[in-house]
Amino acid sequence: MIITRYENYFLKFSFSDKIIGLNPPSKDSKLKTSKFGSDVVLSNVFHKDFNGFEFMSFGDREPFVIKGPGEYEVSDVFIKAYGFVSKFDGEDKIITSYTMLLDGINIAIFGPISSGDKFSNEAYEEFSKSDVFILPIGGGDAFSPKDAWKFVKQFGPKIIIPVFGTKEDVEEFKTNVGVDVLVEEKLTLKQKDIPEEGILKIYDLKLAK
Repeated sequence: MIITRYENYFLKFSFSDKIIGLNPPSKDSKLKTSKFGSDVVLSNVFHKDFNGFEFMSFGDREPFVIKGPGEYEVSDVFIKAYGFVSKFDGEDKIITSYTMLLDGINIAIFGPISSGDKFSNEAYEEFSKSDVFILPIGGGDAFSPKDAWKFVKQFGPKIIIPVFGTKEDVEEFKTNVGVDVLVEEKLTLKQKDIPEEGILKIYDLKLAK
């Protein structure tokens, strides 16, 4: 599996012959967008910076769009989505977070949340199974770096990919966690790359050019 970061919270997951897009900015967004064909596209919140679904169609790829809570099976990918209403960009929005299994790796993708208190027990149980956390650590109404770490350490993931924050937020998060940050252009992950219990790695993904 290869994870590429195009914008603040716009990512691409490539594995086998499949592609999943996450939070492509729309044409109304000030964020830079990129166009590529996806089999599935996920959105954490219905907002112009997160719902440019039209950019995820290319060639013979027409993606299945997931933008709210539920359980989904698309192209042999199992996705669970959990949501609650929270403030984002000054408005009440349904913020959706996801778990999915890609190449045998459990991944949790959190929306721009500021609290984990509203998640169900079922959601907490699912997040606890995840090896990789993709998590907002600053910016707008999202977690501060300190609160992000308080949230994460309940679960014990083995890899964290911080998003939705500045370089200063990443540095503060690193200080709170006490682990060096590994900077990558693209992150290639296989099951054998997942650290053993008790070991945590943090990857800061550069924006793709």
